[in-house]
Amino acid sequence: MLKVRIIPILTFNGFALIKTKQFSQPRMVGNPVQTARIYNSRGVDELIFLDIFATAQKRKINLNVVKEVIKECFMPVGIGGGIKSLDDINDLLRIGADKVVLKDCFFTNPSFIKESSRFFGEQCITIAVDAKKQIDGSYKILNLKGDDISLIEFIKKVEELGAGELIVNSVDNDGMMRGFDTDLIKQVLYNTSLPIVCVGGAGSMEHFEDLFSATNCEAVGAASIFHFTQFTPLDIKNTLSKLGKPVRK
Repeated sequence: MLKVRIIPILTFNGFALIKTKQFSQPRMVGNPVQTARIYNSRGVDELIFLDIFATAQKRKINLNVVKEVIKECFMPVGIGGGIKSLDDINDLLRIGADKVVLKDCFFTNPSFIKESSRFFGEQCITIAVDAKKQIDGSYKILNLKGDDISLIEFIKKVEELGAGELIVNSVDNDGMMRGFDTDLIKQVLYNTSLPIVCVGGAGSMEHFEDLFSATNCEAVGAASIFHFTQFTPLDIKNTLSKLGKPVRK
């Protein structure tokens, strides 16, 4: 059985780490290199580093910062933000990234996902699935263009294009620390065979118990719980072990 992966998510604004609430209200939370060093010492399974403003600001991610972050990591690292070409991906892989995280290119140049997957391999291409719940209980994908696309349509299309993994984040639960949207996770698991990372809402150990009791997810990402509480990745692993979930310690 695959071990459950615990993955801190670092969100970057080009200068420092920030944490949002419902994809807005960014708060400064530290230095990316120092934070990566701490997570490495705590034995996390992976790290995701995202420059969440790079695409909107039409700039590339700072490779010097990324390189310094990766230097601190002895675990797989995924990088996202401002990636538009094969050269961008190659630059990140060359300095040590294991995979890249894409999303908005789907709305501007979807063939880039297919091209990237064919060139670098599906295992290198992760897609961010930022889902917002609608009044009728369905979900739509938040995107810079404001295109109207449902959750299910989006995940099926990116899977066809060659995505190797999905990071599924609840826009409504982001940074709120009130628990995961298990309905969202269930819908994604039902509609794809791709591995997914569940993100959005963790604030206590009970929230992880609820998520893993209600779903069969095999990876979970978190940020606020590490920035704003005393809980550590090891606490999460101990909690999951008590539920009978295999974890790496």
